[in-house]
Amino acid sequence: MSNLDPNSTYIMPATARSERKILFDKIELEVLSGPDAGREFGLALPCIRIGTAADNDVVLTDRTVSRHHAEIRTLPEGLLVRDLGSTNGIFLRDLRVREAFLEPSTLFSLGGSEIRVRMGMEERAYEVGRESGLCALVGGSEPMRELYGLIRVVAPTPTTVLIRGESGSGKEMVATTLHALSGRKGPLVVFDASVADPEMVRNDLFGHIKGAFTGATGGREGAFRCADGGTLFIDEIGELPLDLQPRLLRALESREVAPVGSDRPVKVDVRVIAATHRNLEAMVEEGTFRADLYYRLSVMSLCVPPLRDIKEDIPLLIQNFGETLGLPCRVTPEALTALMGYAWPGNVRELRNVMERAAVLCRGEEIRPEHLRLVDLSGTQEPATIEEVAPVSVHSPAQLKAIERQMILDAMQRNRHNKSAVARELGIPLSTLKRRIAEYDV
Repeated sequence: MSNLDPNSTYIMPATARSERKILFDKIELEVLSGPDAGREFGLALPCIRIGTAADNDVVLTDRTVSRHHAEIRTLPEGLLVRDLGSTNGIFLRDLRVREAFLEPSTLFSLGGSEIRVRMGMEERAYEVGRESGLCALVGGSEPMRELYGLIRVVAPTPTTVLIRGESGSGKEMVATTLHALSGRKGPLVVFDASVADPEMVRNDLFGHIKGAFTGATGGREGAFRCADGGTLFIDEIGELPLDLQPRLLRALESREVAPVGSDRPVKVDVRVIAATHRNLEAMVEEGTFRADLYYRLSVMSLCVPPLRDIKEDIPLLIQNFGETLGLPCRVTPEALTALMGYAWPGNVRELRNVMERAAVLCRGEEIRPEHLRLVDLSGTQEPATIEEVAPVSVHSPAQLKAIERQMILDAMQRNRHNKSAVARELGIPLSTLKRRIAEYDV
């Protein structure tokens, strides 16, 4: 097995690469009259803002146009133009409107500027090569290489991205890679909607000011403002409470947030990446997820393959885990056969846990099938703990408890002491984890 640096990309010669194409919806504007006559704009964004201020997507020099004059949104029904409180308004066929759907190639006026708008498509090429990894991602299978090509073409754009995939498949790694290749100077901030207290989600996302509620002795920035200039990754977006979804949509479209207790919105420059293992289309049909938020988030969707579909990547992943965790991962052919034949319901996360446990149990020797402790979780039984699957002859009860305690400690550190996330990673119920924490005095 060759050495693999998980922080670099190995690219084969151009002859080993193939070119693919991807289409982006694009809003096209042509200024027909006024100081900016002749200028054309084409933006692959779901919402564009027009005005004279420098922070607009389309910046005009016409003094009869307000600083933030109008916005145009892409909706399933078509293009929607909306007045943002301008002085001179929006006119369609001499009729002033606050909000209206635009027919193809419609002409409208902002102040003294007449503009034609239409919906177009932007075609971008991307290459699928023979890489064995990309930044934080590891794997050389065809589905992974296809994913790398899409990430490269999407990452530098401001487009909102929805990452789909089963739990444990590596959606956060995809988000990390998108941010690393985006060129954005700000931080990557992770917000897990599945573990946030429903009563505090708004506060966690948008922050609060001092005195906003009882106990608010100081202000808090919230995830959006912490990610200013960078990327906000909202994990498990399908778990976001329905009553807070309109606030998130408003923040995405207006690019400003209103901290709890404040009537003054704060502008933010944030690229949002969301992820889910849920079927959002079905949730929209059921009324548990807003259609407008779904369309806003899914401008570009990336699908992460489950481990059972990319089993040829298991040797590379094992090698990577050994290097990053500093553990001996010399696997016998028999153990590798067992790993390749397993269904991996917990995906890459489960593989990492299995290898970490096996590296401890093998005591620095080769990892054999009996060290893997692969358990069939396809049934309805509760996932087994270490002491339930390890024969008594392998280790004493005290040794097994020490191993399990260390696994919990390591998982707590990786997940920033988020118990729900730790329970998901270890594949045990949250109630079981809490009992173990109390028992082992973690």
